[in-house]
Amino acid sequence: GYHYNALTCEGCKGFFRRSVTKKAVYHCKSGGCCEMDMYMRRKCQDCRLRKCRAVGMLAECLLTEVQCQSKRLRKGGKSRGQEEEENTDSRRVSSTSRIPAQVLSAGLTREQKHMVDRMVEAHHQFRGQDPSCLMLFEWQNAQEDGGVSPGNVPPHLQRLLLFARTVPGFDLLDFSDQIALLSVSLLEVMFLLSAQQFSQNPASPSPVLQIFNTSTHSWPRDVESKENFQSRMQISSGSREDLLGSVLNFLHSTAVLRVTEAEYALLTATALLCSDRASLQAASCVEKMQELILDLL
Repeated sequence: GYHYNALTCEGCKGFFRRSVTKKAVYHCKSGGCCEMDMYMRRKCQDCRLRKCRAVGMLAECLLTEVQCQSKRLRKGGKSRGQEEEENTDSRRVSSTSRIPAQVLSAGLTREQKHMVDRMVEAHHQFRGQDPSCLMLFEWQNAQEDGGVSPGNVPPHLQRLLLFARTVPGFDLLDFSDQIALLSVSLLEVMFLLSAQQFSQNPASPSPVLQIFNTSTHSWPRDVESKENFQSRMQISSGSREDLLGSVLNFLHSTAVLRVTEAEYALLTATALLCSDRASLQAASCVEKMQELILDLL
């Protein structure tokens, strides 16, 4: 499960909590070079704690004793009637057109909020780059990146990789799985970036528009102008026209929803973590990682 900002087993969750709570100091007899496995993790606590920190576990994600007691009291004090009332309120709130950001964040644990904040910051940096860096040819060449190694990652994958590394558990995947997920999700990521850019500024450069050789300055800004725009477009084939119409509908639909930065970050992470991708060695792990993100959404 996801514990203290990292995807770990229950055993390491308890070990990390005890070590931090007791402020334990361990010493490795082999100079801190033990390779962690099911056997060595019981033999060298120093290297085990190092490994916990290396995969992203954070001491600040632990609850204080006062917070733990408060949490237990809240759980024990809820009657069945209160729970039913809360469920009713929850359904009523979910039916509204918009939920304030503070209400959404109030439902997250401190650990979850820390995770989302990291992803949002990384996503903001990812999309905040020069739009010229997000040219269509980079996305088109994504499938041609054979033989990618850790020291030879193409620029367009490097930018997405920086964001992906904030997704819980991504760094624990084999490098070949990381590159496979990045490469085949680039198109979905491009559409999400384009949707966010369009909702904030319809005239801003958009990667998806390059498919149709369309200038962003002539991009429609409302439903009526969208229909007029489609009728004015000189499109040679019906299939291309259908595709453009679908793109228009997608961008306008997301703009109407007023998707937040946090939601775009989580949607991008969801697009990255598709377990049905080809050539994945750890498909089941990727599926569990995606479930964590979907729960946050």
